[in-house]
Amino acid sequence: MSSLRSILAAGALASATASWAQDTLRVPQDYPTIQAAIDAAAPGASVVVASGTYFENLSVDKSVTLVAKSGAAVTTLDGGRIGRVIFARGTGVESVAIVGFTITNGLALDSMNAPAPGSGSGIHLESLAGATLRDNVIRDNVGCVGVGVSALDVTVAVVHNEIRHNLQDSSCAGDGGGIDVSGGSSGPSLIASNAIAGNVVGGFGGGIKIERATAVIRDNDIRDNAAGSGGGIAFDLSDGVIGDNLLIRNSAEVGGALRLLAVDGHYVLVSGNTMLDNRATMDATAVHLIPIPDEALGMRGNRISGDGAVELVRCETPFAVSRSNVLRNESGPTVAGLCTFGRVF
Repeated sequence: MSSLRSILAAGALASATASWAQDTLRVPQDYPTIQAAIDAAAPGASVVVASGTYFENLSVDKSVTLVAKSGAAVTTLDGGRIGRVIFARGTGVESVAIVGFTITNGLALDSMNAPAPGSGSGIHLESLAGATLRDNVIRDNVGCVGVGVSALDVTVAVVHNEIRHNLQDSSCAGDGGGIDVSGGSSGPSLIASNAIAGNVVGGFGGGIKIERATAVIRDNDIRDNAAGSGGGIAFDLSDGVIGDNLLIRNSAEVGGALRLLAVDGHYVLVSGNTMLDNRATMDATAVHLIPIPDEALGMRGNRISGDGAVELVRCETPFAVSRSNVLRNESGPTVAGLCTFGRVF
């Protein structure tokens, strides 16, 4: 349990990873384009962008803070469907912050001759010490993996963003319609207080996909996302907390709201979430569980309801679902597979 406290504490601090630099470069007052300002910036500088629409595909290879002076409602980065909107890759020591933009019309396909093809059509982050995404609208991007946001080997804080209508392209297989976080990092990533809606992929995690990482996912509104498995969230082979989220009307073939693969050596706590009217065509309208062993997963204090012939919760391995969870299915079973109701704890 001490390790769980460490995850929570570090996750709470992750959103403060970016700091305001003393050096400030202004667009368009000092530089005509955002890329020109990034290229001229010293490591640790801030690029402050005036309101307007900027048709750019940005490349970042240094520590920098990108800030929209007047916010996402009036400041748009448009990728023109010719490439990623923002591609940030470092050597493992850099930190990047992106604050207050609408980020749209990005494209990243497997067929493109580019680093990490297919990943991160809106924003791709790779091999950074830390990254912060705050107060952005990330919408209407098209790609394969992490269509809205892809983070590979990065401790990322994704806080208070709207991430919506990011779609898998028909040419590729896709995971993580809204957000994909994978690989090693220096600490737990934080995904908190976001609205994540209407994202679609054919693979895992319509809203969020976490794989081989550590993450805290809390206080998000996750609704109307779709995937093959884990319509709202897919959380695989990872450590962390999924707590106090709303998961509403997400859909999948398996695991309409949530798909969890928790294995020995990892621990995930699912607590205090509300899951309403999620759907599945095959198994588990709400939660699909694969805990190996059952001690790898804690699930308590969730409110899960629906109305359908398919069960709310399905366990593929033996797992005792705590009676602290409130399960209500108007037309069918609450649990199936190898689930049993356990003691209250």
